[in-house]
Amino acid sequence: MDNDKFMQNVLKDIKVELDEEFDRNFERKAFFDRPWAPLSPNYNPTDGSMLLRTGALRRSLTSRISGPTSLTYSSNVKYAGLMNEGGTVRQDFAPSPKMRRWAWANYHELKESGDTAGAEKYRRMALAKRIKRTITIPARPFVGDHPRVWEIAADIAAEHTAKAINDEMRKFPKYRNH
Repeated sequence: MDNDKFMQNVLKDIKVELDEEFDRNFERKAFFDRPWAPLSPNYNPTDGSMLLRTGALRRSLTSRISGPTSLTYSSNVKYAGLMNEGGTVRQDFAPSPKMRRWAWANYHELKESGDTAGAEKYRRMALAKRIKRTITIPARPFVGDHPRVWEIAADIAAEHTAKAINDEMRKFPKYRNH
């Protein structure tokens, strides 16, 4: 077997194994053994779990062999990099009429329940000309470099190397197993 074919076979097997492992990170809610940062207490989703609201991010991950010795992972979901690496989002917008109605409804609900501090937050939102805020998203990696990635690659390379050596040794009569 020539070197190029050998490397392609190794990379194909590594790709299959890493595709499965990176997909499992969504089930583990961790990057292998490193748990993801918890959600903000201000964010209370009604369905799904962390990074799995719709499954779009998970389904969007693609991989390809991108050279003689490398794999490339990508996503067409615009927030994938932000979720994987973390970062800061700055927002500056004028509230829509629908948003103002929502804020007033929350204001009245909280005011009636006696939560004046919470109600005040929604009153300010309903009256605001513009809303400016900065949101910091902690990194929740699901794909990338990790000691387990190197362990998987080394194990697969060792298996292929051992098989290639065995195959070559069978070509010599004195090394054949009878």
